[in-house]
Amino acid sequence: MAVIDDPAVSPRTYGYMRVPCDVPDEKVRKLENEVIAYAETCGLRFINFFFEFHCGSREAFDDLVAELVRTDSHHVVVPSLRHLAHNALLQDIMLEHLSFMAGAEVLAMRLKTAIE
Repeated sequence: MAVIDDPAVSPRTYGYMRVPCDVPDEKVRKLENEVIAYAETCGLRFINFFFEFHCGSREAFDDLVAELVRTDSHHVVVPSLRHLAHNALLQDIMLEHLSFMAGAEVLAMRLKTAIE
């Protein structure tokens, strides 16, 4: 099946979240729904989430970059930039990596979320 590059179709976007193990599932689900709704208000078509469950891990982040490149997608929604990293310098490095490797723009819903 061929993919048609139709400008009338909303651009694809993916979500990325760090989820500490002590956060209740209902809080995570609520935040997931907020991310999806935010993406849709930005005119984007939400596809899937990438979750990081272990502090300091980048497995899901690396998988996200690979998926963006594979699907030629260029948007990522995060609840806040702190979901990339708590350190501002590391946030900048990760944002630059997404931009350089996948031409991706990151949209942050707000400065801080309930699960941080």
